[in-house]
Amino acid sequence: MCVEIGGRKYWLWRAVDETGAVLDILLQPHRDTDAAKTFFERLLVNYDVPDVIYTDKLWSYGAAIRALPVLHGVEQLQVISSARCNNLIEQRAGPIRVPFCPRQSHRPTREQERSQPGFKKPRRAQEFLALHARVSNLHQHTRTTVTARNRRRNQSKAHLAWQHAVSAPI
Repeated sequence: MCVEIGGRKYWLWRAVDETGAVLDILLQPHRDTDAAKTFFERLLVNYDVPDVIYTDKLWSYGAAIRALPVLHGVEQLQVISSARCNNLIEQRAGPIRVPFCPRQSHRPTREQERSQPGFKKPRRAQEFLALHARVSNLHQHTRTTVTARNRRRNQSKAHLAWQHAVSAPI
């Protein structure tokens, strides 16, 4: 995803796990092999080496994977990046997926850009986007094996417990 900050283009690199939670976001002025290497190195500091990495067809990913000895045994699967095809990456299983421009996954970032005058400094944009991704991971709704009736009952019990805890004297 391309973000304009102070009249310059910056590229938003994102890593997503198999559940669709954002692992890391990195804002960089370039979209080349060095930028991809920096992104992978940053990911590997906090996460284990994955078995499979899903990417789009940007050649920089393959070059960065070949350049980093830690990733030599990792399988790279490329996803066709045409309209709405990258949405499939959100449902595919794999330890770390690196979608570059999935259509729906950048929606919160675009909405935030529209709701404010835009980002003015790259560092501030990086801080905001990283925080925004962590918070949005907490509000991610997924399908569960719990029925709607049980989920509503559990939510009601939790709400009653909260009301009781708030109204109890200290």
